[in-house]
Amino acid sequence: MEIKPLIKEDYLVLEEEATISELIGKLKQFEKRTALIFRNKTYLGLIEKKKLLKSRIDTSKAKIKSFIQKTPILSEHADLVETAYLMHQNNLEYVPVESDKTIIGVINALDILNMAKDLPELKKTLVEDVKLVKPKPVNKDDSISVAMGIMYKNKVDHIPLYDKGKLYGIITFKDILRGYLNWSPKRDVSAKFNSQVSAQSENPKIDHLPVHNFSTTDNLETISPKENLSVALAQMAKKGISDLLVMEGNEFKGLLTTKSLLKKIGGIKVQKNFNIKFKGLNKVRLQSYQKYNLQKIASNEATKLQRKIKNNMDLTIHLKSYDKQGGEQKFTVNLRLEYPGQLITSTQEDWDLETALRKTFNNAKNYADKKFKD
Repeated sequence: MEIKPLIKEDYLVLEEEATISELIGKLKQFEKRTALIFRNKTYLGLIEKKKLLKSRIDTSKAKIKSFIQKTPILSEHADLVETAYLMHQNNLEYVPVESDKTIIGVINALDILNMAKDLPELKKTLVEDVKLVKPKPVNKDDSISVAMGIMYKNKVDHIPLYDKGKLYGIITFKDILRGYLNWSPKRDVSAKFNSQVSAQSENPKIDHLPVHNFSTTDNLETISPKENLSVALAQMAKKGISDLLVMEGNEFKGLLTTKSLLKKIGGIKVQKNFNIKFKGLNKVRLQSYQKYNLQKIASNEATKLQRKIKNNMDLTIHLKSYDKQGGEQKFTVNLRLEYPGQLITSTQEDWDLETALRKTFNNAKNYADKKFKD
């Protein structure tokens, strides 16, 4: 499955010299969770709203360049499984996507989860088959700062609250951000919340207020550990939530998180009825996740080829690179495909190794299409 149908062209762009106050204003105005940061026309990274909870900041003076998270950039033809793996490895919920060296949009993790519900490898998977996160218990009378610390440490957007050992409600990242940075997105929690923010918006000690002032206690989104995972994925995508409370009766079993789900999806093994041999993979300068992605791409593309050829086949992929001025690498990919009585070869060059690899496979697929049509 390619991610191309999931690309959102509506994304926010800011220059690195903008202030946090400007960022917050834009995120609020356009109802976004993230912004892509540039220096002139050069992409530097992104900022998610969650990063702003790390420390108390002067939003009118602090520049967003201090909070930029560097990210990889996906090809528009990237596969769903490899995208999930990359997002998990880099702890991201959004990734920019490029076409012909130009950023054309972003991919949202929730859209990845929604598409993944149709993967045959997940059809028999249950919620309890995914690692659940069980944060340290938070009492409803604990301060917001306590919840913030646990949320940041566990990398979750939702924390269950307790009252005398029983589940009381939930506090979300949105709830905290609205109070902590005077945020007010479309979702209203309660009249109690609005009056509290109004009364305390100028109070510098708002982070000492009890979490129950900002919590949700009604209509909590939950799921059973015995439920099929595809149901959970659809529920999270429909409700726009990145963590789901897993409840067995009245017992809280843990949080089903986007991060855990991306790990599960990214770890799916593609069935192989063919042999792939790489040459030169360890000679080109690549990060470990880049090597993994190349192997995933090759496996996925080979599966598509096999559907056309309908026969056993062996592939040899030879990678080469040479340096240009400035330390950039240009890559050459040689593909050799053998199946009974036939040989297909293809060679492509590109500054992006994944692009070059996809082009070699596209050439092979076009050749196979023409041959079997004839």
